[in-house]
Amino acid sequence: MKLNIGSIAPEFAASDSNGIKINLSSLIKNGPAVLVFLRGFS
Repeated sequence: MKLNIGSIAPEFAASDSNGIKINLSSLIKNGPAVLVFLRGFS
C-alpha cells in the first residue's frame, strides 16, 4: 500500500524492538506518531 506524504495511515499492528505488540490507535492517543523502519538490523 502506498501512502502520500501527509496522508493518514491505516490501523496496523506490529512488534516493537522489545517484541511487544503495539497498534497505531494506542500510539496516537497522546498525539502524532512517527514510524521508522530500520534496515539491516536483526
